[in-house]
Amino acid sequence: MKVAVLARGLQRPGGVSRLIEGLLRELPSAAPDWRFHAITDSPLPEHLHAANLNEVRLPPSHPAMFDHIRAPRAARSIGADVFLATKNTVPLGLGCAAVCIYLDLAYFALPGSYPIADRIYMRAMFRRSARRASRIICISRATSEDVAAFLGAEAYGKTRVVYPGVSESFQVLEAGELAKAAAALPALPDRFILYAGNISPRKNLARLLEAVDMLDNSVGLVITGHRQWGSGDFEDLVKKASRRRDVRILGGVEQRLLPALYNLADASVYPSLYEGFGFPVLESMACGTPVAASRASSIPEAAGEAALLFDPGEASEIARALQRLLDEEALRNRLRAEGLDRAAEFTWRRAALGVRDVIEEVA
Repeated sequence: MKVAVLARGLQRPGGVSRLIEGLLRELPSAAPDWRFHAITDSPLPEHLHAANLNEVRLPPSHPAMFDHIRAPRAARSIGADVFLATKNTVPLGLGCAAVCIYLDLAYFALPGSYPIADRIYMRAMFRRSARRASRIICISRATSEDVAAFLGAEAYGKTRVVYPGVSESFQVLEAGELAKAAAALPALPDRFILYAGNISPRKNLARLLEAVDMLDNSVGLVITGHRQWGSGDFEDLVKKASRRRDVRILGGVEQRLLPALYNLADASVYPSLYEGFGFPVLESMACGTPVAASRASSIPEAAGEAALLFDPGEASEIARALQRLLDEEALRNRLRAEGLDRAAEFTWRRAALGVRDVIEEVA
């Protein structure tokens, strides 16, 4: 069987590229008799090369042009039996069955987080994709429930839940390895809380800054991620918080450096109002870093019992959870051990087997 996989944007930091890379790494061995064709706009990394994985590299272009014109044309030329759509939407003009991965339905759940034109376009594409897809893979139960709420019972009947994995690069680092990796990072506070993600309204960083302001000012805050639409007043909030403590904005951080950041942090925080899964929660755990996280949407599915959960709407709750992680050594040790076990449950091998099983349903 020939499976075309939309692999645009592999080099862009974020959850989507983590998902695509993790699946491309494990799908070839999960289905050794199949032939996979990664339709990409950049070279596949060396570690993804496999005998039954073919790179179909197309010139970079506007995402809509790439996904709805060039990728379907490539899939038709390949003679694909199934198209695995990894970007929430099924491309136009496909001549084969489609399995669509829904990462989240934030365009419905938190519409104010996006420009109106994007919101209108993406809502229409989600609805069309729900009709066109033979199956919909949701990366959490919460996302599956959102399909039912926003797209209806027929779409929900197509859903299958397949949890993503955690890359093996996220691990507890030995002292020498950590020192070498830390040397490649910008200067960091001696003690700090880490937020790893993007900067957008749904990430709830304004309330995080308010919460951190309630803590002892000996601890700093390190924030990663690119600024997205709607984060216009973020710099002013950071300047205000910086009057009392060390706040560092690192911007986009290469994935190879993230494990060191997690290892160096005293605690990790994930205050998001809405997520399809929440990779940073499990990545923190895999690095042995205690986590405080929002109890909104899918995040408790990732965290299980291995994190302190808080109401993301209450800055005081966020502050209390963080203060406990900083002060209570027994709690830190317990969460560290439970977090390592929890993260080990989420492997890309298991995810690839789940995706393979869904593809088999429609082949």
